[in-house]
Amino acid sequence: MFPDGFVNSIEKHMAYSLRCGKLVHRKFGAIGLTYPVVRTMHRHVVNNMLSWNTTLLVLILCTFQNVLHSTSSAMLTSLPYNNQINRERGNILKNLTGTQEYENHIVTSRLDASEPVRMMYRGLREVYNRLLGPTGMRDEGVSLQSRVPPYVPFPCDVRGYRSPSPPTSVHRLRPGDFDIVAALGDSLTSATGANSRQFWELLIDNRGLSWCIGGQETWRTHLTLPNILKEFNPKLFGYSFADSYNVHLPSQFNVAEIIATTSDMPYNAASLVERMKADPRVNWHKHWKLLTLMIGGNDFCSDICYQTNATKWINRDQEKYLLTTLHYLKKVMPRTLVNLVPSPLINLSFSIDKVQAPLTCQFVRPIECSCLYGPKYSSQRNLYRQLERRFVKIMERVSHRSEFHSNDFTVVYQPFYRDASIFHRRDGKPDLSIMAIDCVHLSQKGHAVSANGLWNNMLEPTRLKTTVLRELFENFKCPSPEDPFIKTYYNS
Repeated sequence: MFPDGFVNSIEKHMAYSLRCGKLVHRKFGAIGLTYPVVRTMHRHVVNNMLSWNTTLLVLILCTFQNVLHSTSSAMLTSLPYNNQINRERGNILKNLTGTQEYENHIVTSRLDASEPVRMMYRGLREVYNRLLGPTGMRDEGVSLQSRVPPYVPFPCDVRGYRSPSPPTSVHRLRPGDFDIVAALGDSLTSATGANSRQFWELLIDNRGLSWCIGGQETWRTHLTLPNILKEFNPKLFGYSFADSYNVHLPSQFNVAEIIATTSDMPYNAASLVERMKADPRVNWHKHWKLLTLMIGGNDFCSDICYQTNATKWINRDQEKYLLTTLHYLKKVMPRTLVNLVPSPLINLSFSIDKVQAPLTCQFVRPIECSCLYGPKYSSQRNLYRQLERRFVKIMERVSHRSEFHSNDFTVVYQPFYRDASIFHRRDGKPDLSIMAIDCVHLSQKGHAVSANGLWNNMLEPTRLKTTVLRELFENFKCPSPEDPFIKTYYNS
């Protein structure tokens, strides 16, 4: 429908709007209908699915935002010789038709600092959420875990697994010693679309169902890490308890955001710390905190193919941002155990390729994961997978660095997602019910299976940790009087 030159021109212009929308979304919490919508429109353009008028409107809106940027604040400095842009430097209008290089991967306008703009974006997403949600309370469907009857006891004996007084060492923590749970990550941690049945529900965050930070109902209906830990310490707090976006109260200490990449983690970590310190329930220096950080999937699913020569530097930058995040947390967050978890996104995607994916997945995946499935970039997908596997190793190596381990702070690499696959059943058959309708995000059942895997990893010694998903409750570890502690590198 469109000539190649037109599509290439559109992509150059849309690249800016993708970046701008992403930062707006990240900087001010759940203010959606920015990056996700722009990204969707971009993919549709590439696949010749948007009309000329619609595309022209998108370009006008993006250009109008740039004009506002230029006229509403001081004049931007001219581009440096290497044509890089960062938060404070670079002329976006000049760079639209040039080679785009993003210093620290952030392109934005000073409109981001405008309260009316923030309120507009938040308002739009709030309306979207209210019109379509909540979806997290659904209790029927093949993608939900089987409910555990009331007469079936919790798999573990919970007595004696909260210390009489708070431990002084992170290496002597029992499951009941955690007072607070928190999480950093992307849409897999915000449980985006976990209970979706229609395309338009994929932007609803079912945070109460999230594998590592959801606390909706109990383990009988929604197996999550907090719902497991609540059995050992009913006073646990910080978990998300309902459908919500980042700025909503039910989100609590879950600051994960859709489309987040590794480069977003330093900012998100600072946002989390600010939120926790502002909460009167938190005793910063007394309470033990369990923070789960999973990131990296979007780097390869929807980001790497839009960066200049990213295959040459993405792993280096990922390590830099990961180190920056962990150094910050180590400095400001006492009494904390960090679960460092690799993303299952790429592995699950490749395993789904071995079966006939539903038509819904075939339609949505090129939109949501264009670097792997978009027609323009998918030829590089095997290279992107190699780079993703390299980042998994980087995460493990970083977790062992000595500066991240002390008596009141430690990082533990939990690899249960490392070799994740839909072929996790004992009979070897694929199980697409762990995936949401887009075959990108996890379903509620997938979150439950993931929670089971993370919990087991936390009780497994360093060199004996499970690296694959298993069927729900097939193997559910429990602490014992002889071995009551959460495993770290210094007690296993």
